[in-house]
Amino acid sequence: MELHGKVIGFINSGCAFEVVMSDEAFKELVGHDPAAPNVVIMSVVIDPAHQGKGYSSLLMRTFVSQISEMGKKTIHLMCKERHVGLYERLGYSYLKPSSSDHGGMSWHEMVMAI
Repeated sequence: MELHGKVIGFINSGCAFEVVMSDEAFKELVGHDPAAPNVVIMSVVIDPAHQGKGYSSLLMRTFVSQISEMGKKTIHLMCKERHVGLYERLGYSYLKPSSSDHGGMSWHEMVMAI
């Protein structure tokens, strides 16, 4: 995402036929297949100077629209507990606490059917 010619945010993602959110290898895009129907978001990043201004929601809505146009079927992500409500408002469904302890943190798995 750009604002006045400067990158202020991005989404890091990959595609998979089978989604295993706790798969550490997939986080490095091992097994990424652009033809796969399921998208996995690894990170959503907004420059701290631009956080709290609605840019993450705009970025996510744009991403969903683009993924939908590509014919993908689902979008999966893991988030911290404090972000569960945000993703629910964006249309994601809560699945479960994740078995992943990536970065020594607790994560929650969410999915959106397209």
